[in-house]
Amino acid sequence: MADRVRWGILATGSIARAFAAGLRESETGELRAVGSRTKERAGEFVAEFGGEPYGSYEGVLSDPDVDAVYIATPHHLHAENTIAAAHAGKAILCEKPFTLTAADTERAIAAVRAAGVFFMEAFMYRCHPQTRQARDWLRNGAIGRILQVNAEFGFAASRDWPSFRTDGRVGGGGLMDVGTYCVSFARMAVGEEPIEAHYLADVTERGYDASGAGILHFPGGAVAHFGTGIHVALRNDVTVYGEAGRLHIEQPWKCAGGAMTLTRGDVVETVRVDTSNAGLYAIEADAVAHFMEEGECPYMTIEDTVGNSRCLDRLRQSAGLCWEDER
Repeated sequence: MADRVRWGILATGSIARAFAAGLRESETGELRAVGSRTKERAGEFVAEFGGEPYGSYEGVLSDPDVDAVYIATPHHLHAENTIAAAHAGKAILCEKPFTLTAADTERAIAAVRAAGVFFMEAFMYRCHPQTRQARDWLRNGAIGRILQVNAEFGFAASRDWPSFRTDGRVGGGGLMDVGTYCVSFARMAVGEEPIEAHYLADVTERGYDASGAGILHFPGGAVAHFGTGIHVALRNDVTVYGEAGRLHIEQPWKCAGGAMTLTRGDVVETVRVDTSNAGLYAIEADAVAHFMEEGECPYMTIEDTVGNSRCLDRLRQSAGLCWEDER
């Protein structure tokens, strides 16, 4: 375990700010450097959160005082940012989705393994004790053989939202943003890779999925249904049904102010959590420190990232979604 991790952050958007706030509450993390496309933007960021500002990502990667980098750039930049960070010898925490294609995931992971650096895809909910408890219950047969998983994650942004998430050329849309959470949870819950993956979506004229629903069929017979979107306000919860009971998680993604309820016949067990947004990212940063010497975190392994990427490939292809370099 690393007692102290000196972090660099690539990009200065909302998710970068959330992680920087988390570092303030972390037991192990300290913000050392921030890189942006301009030094002015980096300077505004560090004025609030601290660290050294750089007018490029390369500046952060070449800083000898940075142990680990948090990659918070748009989806389509993750692969190249990861490869550059690996070549620089930095531990890597990369925002989801790791890359836009399974081929890019495997290419970037090859660079990570060649460099021998730590890597984790930043599904912050996976590091939270609520998710770890849910996984333990499911794997220990608390609800028997899993039959169905229902998961939702969507939000209602405006149609004129000025974000890369509304540009299909660079991986915008619900599936590759919040839909990745639903897919990752279903695969974790069942403990298998799907043999079938289908996604039906409302694809806009800009080539991104405004909203959609998918289904995964697993070798053991379990079926997962999920709904996602960036222009639809969904309930954003998860229910797992088994032969002997069910597990419902009210706040599976943010782990804030909700309950997790395990029901087996007349026996009901409830766990309540209320983690702040900063606390959620602090837990993630501390997980990196705890497992840095092992090279990966058991809450979200490299193999898991590769499996998620392959599943997302199949889902988006079934809906006719393709990126700029695939057209």
